[in-house]
Amino acid sequence: MARLDGAIAVVFGGTSGIGESIATGFLREGAVVIPVSRSEEKVAKAVEKFAEQGNPWKARICVDVTDEQQINKLCDAVLGQFGRIDVMVCSAGAYLKKPAEEVSLSEWDAVIRTNLTGTFLTNRIVGTVMLKQGKGSIINIGSLGSSVALSNTLPYCASKAGVVMLTRCLSSEWCKRGVRVNAIIPGVFPTDLNRKALSDPLRVENILRRTPMGRLGDVSELIGATVFLACDESAFVSGIELPVDGGFLAHSGF
Repeated sequence: MARLDGAIAVVFGGTSGIGESIATGFLREGAVVIPVSRSEEKVAKAVEKFAEQGNPWKARICVDVTDEQQINKLCDAVLGQFGRIDVMVCSAGAYLKKPAEEVSLSEWDAVIRTNLTGTFLTNRIVGTVMLKQGKGSIINIGSLGSSVALSNTLPYCASKAGVVMLTRCLSSEWCKRGVRVNAIIPGVFPTDLNRKALSDPLRVENILRRTPMGRLGDVSELIGATVFLACDESAFVSGIELPVDGGFLAHSGF
């Protein structure tokens, strides 16, 4: 039996990059996957692709994680078809590479609102559904920037540090009521979100020097850790940040 056999899994940001890889992994492990994002085109492609693999979710619902009404609409649709939500991943994200003194208030707000406020809203709304069920697994996506300062990415790092504390606080409140909240901490994985930043050879060289494995990650390498946190094998695991980073955070740089 697959580890997520029959589980209903909502993946915010599940139509590209890290989220799409996780959604694909969930599908292979037997879950019913609901991939959502803000892009109508990407949602349509993801829903169609997963349907071809036997996924029963056919609705092409777009969700901006900063919009409560859209998140509620999605939850209503999922509950209407399946009656529950077992797993939720919040992988929607925004990235900005810019010297701190040049960051405008609007740029700061945009990154914080997507990465931190969006995580709060998806966790609160879907978490409320899970609390009524008495069971559920929420997985948030942190960053190396949750723990260490990355150059010229102040709003991003601040937002991702907030995601980690949000994860801990919600776990502390909810795990006694059956809802586990954990975070994955990806290392550096090339995606559309960071491709421009990784076009700088010096930046990549510095990353590789700090990463004991000596390479960048592939998004498929996030699947195993996320499936573990989603399934019952991790039933006594809550409030953690699980690095999938090639040893980056464990390495002093010396």
